Amino acid sequence: MAISHMSVDINTRLAALPAFPTLSGPRVRLRGPRPEDADDVFALFSDAAVMRYWSSAPMQALEQAQGKIEEMLDAFDRREMLNWLIADPRDGRVIGSCTLFRFDARHRRAEIGYALRSELWGRGLASEAVALALDWGFRDLALHRIEADIDPRNEASRNLLGRLGFRPEGVLRERFFVGDEPTDSELHGLLVQDWRDRPR
Repeated sequence: MAISHMSVDINTRLAALPAFPTLSGPRVRLRGPRPEDADDVFALFSDAAVMRYWSSAPMQALEQAQGKIEEMLDAFDRREMLNWLIADPRDGRVIGSCTLFRFDARHRRAEIGYALRSELWGRGLASEAVALALDWGFRDLALHRIEADIDPRNEASRNLLGRLGFRPEGVLRERFFVGDEPTDSELHGLLVQDWRDRPR
């Protein structure tokens, strides 16, 4: 089967990354994870409010955070996922995560996910972090489409995606379990042209 030039190009761009790209905005910085981030990663993913609409339970032990960091680094080594940590540029403290994953080079597509410490919600920090990742994905990887799926009850996440230009594209019934509860998945999509045309 012939491989398109764009398929090779995206894979080549991923393979050529020497390390996690560092992305900087006015109030947040996206960088790769480090072993010393374990305490902050545990604080993020052990927060029941943060994990309310995730398909996994809150972390219960620091060892889980250490394991997650190892998984993030391994996934980057395989170029399967870019799992940035969101840091406060003033002190380097980790306050969230933002991930590009499920790269489909043939169709120039990826998915995005994100989380932010609950005490920092409502300040626009998650929007700023996600915008940095989107801009990098469209510009540096030449992606054509980025998708996000959310729990339909997660109004804050829906609003964040809408502000960034995503469009709702349908609901998949009972696609995930949150604990023992089956929950729907609401798909949102953003095309590169949507991103270029968004209000500034």
